[in-house]
Parts: sequence; C-alpha cells; structure tokens
Amino acid sequence: MNTLSGQKWLDETMLERFEAEGMRPAQQARSRALVIRLFNEGLTLLREVDFDGLSVDALCARADSTIGAFYSRFESKEAFINALQRLVVAATRRNVVAGYESQVAPDDSVAHLLGWIVSGAIVWYRRYDGLVRASLRRAHSESDAWTPIRELGELQVTYAVPRILALLPRPEDDNAEERIRFAFQMLFGTLNNIVLINPGPFTIHHPETATMLAKAMTGFIEN
Repeated sequence: MNTLSGQKWLDETMLERFEAEGMRPAQQARSRALVIRLFNEGLTLLREVDFDGLSVDALCARADSTIGAFYSRFESKEAFINALQRLVVAATRRNVVAGYESQVAPDDSVAHLLGWIVSGAIVWYRRYDGLVRASLRRAHSESDAWTPIRELGELQVTYAVPRILALLPRPEDDNAEERIRFAFQMLFGTLNNIVLINPGPFTIHHPETATMLAKAMTGFIEN
C-alpha cells in the first residue's frame, strides 16, 4: 500500500449538512466514516493517477469498502469527484472567511499580508494537488468542472482587495485595484500551471516558491 494511504485530510464533521448532486447523504456514523475514507483515499490516489486512471476498484480496496457500498453512496465516479471537490471547497471557504473575519490576516503591510495569503495558498495546493489537477483537466471537456475552485479564488480576492488597498500609500490610484486583481491572477495561474504541468524550475514543494510569488505580487502591486 502507498505510504500516503490512510492519510486523513478530511473528517466526518465536514459532512454535517453537506449535500452534493449524485451523492446519497450519509446519515449514520458508520456510513459517514466510510464516505470520508473514500474521500481521503481518493485524494491520495489522485496524486498518483489522473481522473481517467482513477479506478473505483482500487479506491474501494484502499478504503476497505466494497464496490457495492461505493455505488450505494455515489451514482458514478464523476459524482464522487464532484462531491469530493465540493466538500474540499466548502471547508476551505469557511477557513478563508474565518481567517479574515477573525483578524488573523496581517494588517501592518502589503508584504506581510501577501506573504500570509501566498503561504496559505501553497499549503492548500500541496494538500489538494491531485484534485486540482483532475479538475483542471476535466474542465477542458466539462466547463463547470472548475467553477467551485474558481469561485473559491474569487472569494479570496473579495476579502483581500479592500485590505490591500487600505495598506497602499495611494489607495485612490485608479489602477491600484486592477493591479491587485491581476496579481491574484498571476498567483492562481502560476500555481495551477505548476500543478498541471510542473514546468520548473520552482515546484509546489520548493521552499522558495511561496517567497518568490509573494515578492512578485508585492512588487507588482506597489509599483
């Protein structure tokens, strides 16, 4: 078994009031535990194979599930991936909102705020790189496959823009907001490209990737 098998990114509490098309809600504790095992093993497998290569048989074997139990919860492999993506996005949205509204986000300088944002983004992409890659590739043929993750990025920008503007010496600059929004497009575009094709020289796991991205965004915004 792969050494990552059994790693737990998601837990049963995240299923509370969670619904997704093509997924039968898990009401009992045993059912919720099974769904979470399937989701966590799905995240692990997507690091090794693409969506097309994801085998329901292999997934069930790693999650100690039967194929029948899988299809009693999910209409199809597509429904499984969609539900997994939406669960991850829903949890991340809550974390983004909490991070800003609980005053955790730095408010002393643009550089510190962007460093915090980029570091969090890197951690997220490292954790969910396989899911992101599968979603990007599916988006070529399924236009809505990327929508939840794109909307997650838009949420981050919505919270970040006014805070960055408030830290600029000339927030009334007509181009300031456009520069901020483009800087986030640089961030997400770069991370998506690294996850999708890993062009190098910097990878998602390189210790300097977060620092380089934050400096690039800060320099562009403050220019």
